[in-house]
Amino acid sequence: MLVLRRGLIGSSVLVLAALGAAGGPHTRRPPVRALPDPTCEAPSGGQPAPAADSPNWPDWLLREHRYVALADWMTTAGTRPAVSPEALAYVRGVLANKQNQNAASIRTLEPLLARLDPVADSARVVVVLKTLADDYLKTYRYGDAALALDRIVRQYGATMTATDRTDLQNDIELRRALRSAPPQRTTVSSPFTIPLRPDALGLREVMVHVGRDSSGWIFDTGANLSTITEGMARRLGLHVITSGATTKGITGASVPNRVAVIPEMRFGGARVRNAIVLVLPDSALDVPQVHFQITAILGYPVLESLGRLAIGTDRLGVDLRTGESATDSTNLFLDNLSPLVAAKVGDSTRLFHFDSGADATLLTVRFCRAYTSLLAGLDTTSIGIGGAGGAQRYVGYRLAQLPVVIGGQRAELDSVFVLRDTTRSPFESYFGNLSGNLAGQFGGYTMDFRAMTFRLGAEVR
Repeated sequence: MLVLRRGLIGSSVLVLAALGAAGGPHTRRPPVRALPDPTCEAPSGGQPAPAADSPNWPDWLLREHRYVALADWMTTAGTRPAVSPEALAYVRGVLANKQNQNAASIRTLEPLLARLDPVADSARVVVVLKTLADDYLKTYRYGDAALALDRIVRQYGATMTATDRTDLQNDIELRRALRSAPPQRTTVSSPFTIPLRPDALGLREVMVHVGRDSSGWIFDTGANLSTITEGMARRLGLHVITSGATTKGITGASVPNRVAVIPEMRFGGARVRNAIVLVLPDSALDVPQVHFQITAILGYPVLESLGRLAIGTDRLGVDLRTGESATDSTNLFLDNLSPLVAAKVGDSTRLFHFDSGADATLLTVRFCRAYTSLLAGLDTTSIGIGGAGGAQRYVGYRLAQLPVVIGGQRAELDSVFVLRDTTRSPFESYFGNLSGNLAGQFGGYTMDFRAMTFRLGAEVR
């Protein structure tokens, strides 16, 4: 969930609007000020691209999160004699994970791990272990996920940065805290449609029933795990486990968290048993600007387990059956617990984080550097970004409109903010964070976690 604090937007936008409306044949126009070319900081961690026929080409595509290009490479890699069987298995297993095929990823990567040299192939060993840890988490093998990550620390911790070690240790502690938790089980008796109601922030909620409690939970694809406050945990009578881990909010700030297991939650025709939730301090989900306390957020993996979601302006349709055929092209990927949508901007296909709980689209410095021509002539402005962990102010550029093509459909993104500097946001590795508002002109959108497709328009069957 991401909230843009519009009150912090720089006044330059209003000044430019006023100048555009002024004047006429008898009006003396103010002198036009020449604006500098856009300034965009280099993305953190970026590396020059090797040659497309280099053995390191698929590794670079993975590091740069270019999964569409990686899938294209995979279709012809088997015919190239220079590509080893280990390299093919490596890419096949990691790509299966990105396409939500966790069982296939495990079957491929577990035997591969024994064939990789821990020194010569150290970079790939780390990727394989992280990928397997994610596969285990998504298949509710929490203890195995912790062991896979712990192996990285034991083998390669001495060469890692302090920040990377801390982040990895956080992930380990969270999974260790869940190692005795039973696996999540979701049943949907039949396809159903339920209301989505706006809250005080304009975010949409679904009515969720836990025991005798019925309350609105924010529907949020940007939440890696469903989240509740400590007050809600007490109200539901949950046993809260102290994990020792922290969660990074949208600003990069760390928020201490604990976890709990909800024995059963119900909404519409869905029944979810053993749902994992993060338990944050009430203050972490308080929005003092509007005197509003968020108490519960419905996120991954509960949403993924529902299969096919048709999200309209005021309705949520759920169907465990896929709505796509095997020939439909994948444009939805997963990085750990974050959904990514492939969108075409100009002549290039880019990956964007998708956050239904965001109230506007925010583009990163990667977009800034790739599309400087779109930003030419724009003055800088500022914006405040809020979420779990507080709020922070950033400088960048505002595009009045940005045309994109998603799943073959053209959409216009209005009033898009482009960051000029790197941040510590969770979507820094992609070209931006798309909000659910992008589909407003289509009446919603449809996410199919089985066929891994994202479509504009809420296709309720």
